[in-house]
Amino acid sequence: MSDPKVIVAAVDLHKGSNLVMKRALELAGPNGAVHVICVSEPNIANVKPPEELDAPELTGVDAHKLKDLVESRVADFKKAFPGTTPPRAETHTDSGDPAERIVALAAKVDADAIIVSSHGRTGIRRLIIGSVAEKVVRLAGCTVIVARDKKHDRG
Repeated sequence: MSDPKVIVAAVDLHKGSNLVMKRALELAGPNGAVHVICVSEPNIANVKPPEELDAPELTGVDAHKLKDLVESRVADFKKAFPGTTPPRAETHTDSGDPAERIVALAAKVDADAIIVSSHGRTGIRRLIIGSVAEKVVRLAGCTVIVARDKKHDRG
């Protein structure tokens, strides 16, 4: 591991959040800091039908679920790197445009990097919903890493 770093880990409490957290903790290194942010969009009901909405999207961010995710990933880090001080992890919840709020936090904490996940949406869903990861890349004043599960087409 290298020098400690300040990392912003953008999570949405879905599948990709575990990978984002894992990569953020590894990149921050011992004595680094990971700022975990989960942003709820106030107008998401206009984008998805109600039956497709998850509880955090309807009611805002589930702060307890976010805290549990962070604690679980820090415990995994301790197991993977015994005797190493894990990065300090802080949680942040916000409401608004996810990309703008993620980039604002990165500027506020002077982050070295932002890590986001990508849902891999295509077609009309991507046009309507947009790509938070893509917008973060455009707006960020630091390195942006898009974490994805490894699966290459082997055709």
